[in-house]
Amino acid sequence: MTAGFAPLRESQIEGDPSERFQKAVAMGPRVRRRPNAVGPLLIYCALSTTMVSSLGALLIPSIARAHHVPVSSAQWMLTVTLLVGAVSTPVLGRLADGHRSRWALVGVLVLTLSGSLLAAIAATFPQLLIGRALQGPACGMLPMTIALAHRHLAPAKVPDGITALTVTAATGAGLSFPLTGLIAEYLDHRWGFWCAAGFAAPAVVGALLILPKDERPAAGPGAGPGALSSSARADLAGTVLLVAGLASLLLLLSQGSRWGWTSAIVLSVLVDAGLLLTAWAWWERRVAQPLVRPELLVHPDVLLANFATVVLGAATFIGVSALATLVQVPVGTGYGLGLSVFAAGCVMLPFSAGSQLAGRLARRPAVRTGPYALLSLGGVLLTGTHVALAAHHDELWHLLLAILTFGLGSSIVWAVVAALIHTAVPGGDLGSTTSFNHVLRVVGSAIGSAATGVILAAHTAPDGYPTDDGYVAVFTVCAIGCTAVLLGLLVRALAERRRAPKSGTSG
Repeated sequence: MTAGFAPLRESQIEGDPSERFQKAVAMGPRVRRRPNAVGPLLIYCALSTTMVSSLGALLIPSIARAHHVPVSSAQWMLTVTLLVGAVSTPVLGRLADGHRSRWALVGVLVLTLSGSLLAAIAATFPQLLIGRALQGPACGMLPMTIALAHRHLAPAKVPDGITALTVTAATGAGLSFPLTGLIAEYLDHRWGFWCAAGFAAPAVVGALLILPKDERPAAGPGAGPGALSSSARADLAGTVLLVAGLASLLLLLSQGSRWGWTSAIVLSVLVDAGLLLTAWAWWERRVAQPLVRPELLVHPDVLLANFATVVLGAATFIGVSALATLVQVPVGTGYGLGLSVFAAGCVMLPFSAGSQLAGRLARRPAVRTGPYALLSLGGVLLTGTHVALAAHHDELWHLLLAILTFGLGSSIVWAVVAALIHTAVPGGDLGSTTSFNHVLRVVGSAIGSAATGVILAAHTAPDGYPTDDGYVAVFTVCAIGCTAVLLGLLVRALAERRRAPKSGTSG
């Protein structure tokens, strides 16, 4: 094993997945002070991600009009936040594993508040972009809160706390759509940033007053599993390589349709991203204290979680975004509903209801049935929803039911993915590994966005709207991707079943 890597605990690698869920209860440090207030604070902080993410596509037309820029340029207010969020998330995850986690969280919240205020008062479009860039690190808030929940919550409350964090973020996404739609249709776009600032300010105060102070990492090899990771020190070269590689990849995915997918610049950026990420993977295996430990990423449960995150994340993003545009297509096309922006946002409300239901399903059954059954359930729901939408999407109740099952299926997936990583990696690496998974979710969403644009552009009618066949193709591609995840789950479950008798014999 590479020097500097702490050995993985056997209880985190071996054994039945149901037992690993139960063992997770016993992991982590003991209760710190203010135990009852820390959980609600972390949930509130995680919602900051939702608020920042919601200030996206629906506000682009009004921002373009207000700042007198083309819509294609106004889309950079979405792209810059995505880029900054993705490249900062791995660094924030490693900081959350170290002994400066409290100040890292406070720093992100202060940046979010500052960026929201700057965007709200911005007189020029560049000032708005700077404000949106400052909001970017908030996209890495969820992995940070998961690492802090592992550290500060009572051990018995950690699994449920992590589930609550993942589900709450999804619930907030469904609730934010109507608010953003209301602002986009009836108010000035600045109201959205004032709302984000008003949301972030109490989080800053709460983090300073409620979150326990950081402890120095325990010295020596005898430090127990609750000791803070000493590898939280910066891996500067690895950070630069990963940040540059991710920035190139996400820039390619977000701007590829504008540049032309067969253009020389797209090929150049693709090669750059591949070389940078390959160099990062090579470097991380040789440095003593890597940004993300490579041997954790190849753990079977982590591999499965990351694969499901990319594919199902892309499928969920495609499904929700396609429905958001489909309901606004004029009735004259023969399949659209002709809803307003605000009404389209309200159509997304069932997503929150599905997420809350998923939170109840993903807690206790996970301990009894194991993670693969729940992850399979989420995959089946997403697959079935896309298949149904490919066949029927011309009535409002079709779409409302689809949004409900999207919220249910995706939230089950995110809750189980977080639990799989929590049980597979040491506590001192939870933030960095979860952050890497979160980056993959962003990459999956970016892939989904690019794929949707390509498919719908290839099926555009003379009136400028995508044809019905275009939406059928989008939902069909998503169903195929979800089926691939289900096949991966089947392979993993069969491998676990073969290993179980051997473990019983050896015991």
